[in-house]
Amino acid sequence: MLIGSVHATGHPTGNMISVGEYVYWSYINPVDDPSHYACIMIWKKGSDPAVFLQSKHPASDYMLYNKNDHIYIIERKYSSSTDDYEVRLLKSTHGKKPEIIWDWFKDEYRIGEGGFIMLSDDQMIFGRYPNVYKMKRGSSPTTYFKFNQAIVRVRAVEQNNILLSSDSACYLVDQNGTILKQWDGLIDDEIENAPLNRNQIFDADYSEGELLFAHWGKRSFEVIEANGNRKKLLQLHQPLTPHWVAFTGKKKMLFASRLIMDGSTPKPHLILLEDQYNQEVVWSIP
Repeated sequence: MLIGSVHATGHPTGNMISVGEYVYWSYINPVDDPSHYACIMIWKKGSDPAVFLQSKHPASDYMLYNKNDHIYIIERKYSSSTDDYEVRLLKSTHGKKPEIIWDWFKDEYRIGEGGFIMLSDDQMIFGRYPNVYKMKRGSSPTTYFKFNQAIVRVRAVEQNNILLSSDSACYLVDQNGTILKQWDGLIDDEIENAPLNRNQIFDADYSEGELLFAHWGKRSFEVIEANGNRKKLLQLHQPLTPHWVAFTGKKKMLFASRLIMDGSTPKPHLILLEDQYNQEVVWSIP
């Protein structure tokens, strides 16, 4: 389920996107709330992070996707009485109240957890290990395209392409699944004491030939430049664990959380990286 249910799933749920000068991300509000009421935060440079949208449901999550200025939001809630998930799809633009475009329905695929992309207001594609699926409103998911590797996450990137992520590799593909570029061997197999014993690429983004990714097991944020040169942007230390990344123009947003497995909720640590020597802590709660 969560960020707050990282204890149960081993992974935070949600993501981070850049829309013009604004950055949006999923979290919980209040941050230390064990009931896990999901929220979406918004921030732009020169301001403080603020709540953009607050869920009314405990044990909830938000997942985000944007197409130009339009922001699509999957809201998920969990019912302990039925042990079921339900989701709905919202649509918004900056400063406007989100409208419901797909109302609540039972979710057997954990839709959006592995990323999603809207082809139209009536059709989406989403990642659900090990495949990429498409789904029309009111219909059951079917396979979008066949791919030879098991996929953990999908992300829309420039020129109507898709970035696919596995545990250890990333693939830039077109809408048919044809590989345009790939990056193999991204994880360090010699890692010891990986957070929650998970050594994997947790999230990735692509822009102008560069691959930006969060190496969960190594507690690092890294980039592979267009010329193939690999750089470590930021090395974190326990209990900080990296998960979400996003390009915002030429700059990079790097999101980590303090994960302490003592029953407490994760605490955010978000950094804006303008270049290798200029970074700003945007949001950090000890």
